Amino acid sequence: MIHVVLVELKVPENIGFIARLMKNFGIKNLWLYRCNVTQESYYTAAHAKDVLDEAKRIDDLFSILSSMNFVIGTTGVEGAQYRFLRKPIFTPEKVLKFIKEGQEVAVLFGREDFGLLTEELEACHAIVKVPTSEEYPIMNVSHAAAVVLYFLSKKEKEKKIAKQEIFATGLDIEVAVKNLEDLLKAVEFPEHRIRRTLIVFRRILGRSKLRKEEVLTLDGIFRKTLSYIKRKVQQ
Repeated sequence: MIHVVLVELKVPENIGFIARLMKNFGIKNLWLYRCNVTQESYYTAAHAKDVLDEAKRIDDLFSILSSMNFVIGTTGVEGAQYRFLRKPIFTPEKVLKFIKEGQEVAVLFGREDFGLLTEELEACHAIVKVPTSEEYPIMNVSHAAAVVLYFLSKKEKEKKIAKQEIFATGLDIEVAVKNLEDLLKAVEFPEHRIRRTLIVFRRILGRSKLRKEEVLTLDGIFRKTLSYIKRKVQQ
């Protein structure tokens, strides 16, 4: 589950814009650490006022972070004096590979003027920066949030889709392989090449992460073709 943590944002409108983004991407958990929430925040939140109403206001940032499985810090600069704190830096897309299903994931967006403090960066498991032009690398915090939350929500949607899909089993693949073998013999495919062909076909199917219905469709082609050949031979 994704948790958005805003750290001492001073511009009320930014808080509202991020709440609106969260609703756009289906993310509900908002944590506000000493943020300046005003009526302007609710105005820019538009139809996401409920996200602000349900947001949890906290005074101890690190106690919240300690309860998370994975903490992502965001930055607009690589830093100089404390460069090691911001290395390595990942793009929003690359950081997804570290997120496991079922984890509680917190993503921190820091102050408009200087971002996250040194001790806050130290508490993060990964640092993310949106790739931007070197000529003007710093993004408004709400704009950066739009990019980061898009990728995080994409990960959540992929997991939901994966749960709904039924993938082919080894047995499904073996049934298709056996019918392919019968088909190859029926068309007088060179016998010495059949075994190698079946091994290659089995491995292609196994690596392809095919859904059950896809393998059944492919197997149906083999069976129908074999049935047609048998009928023609009997005529």
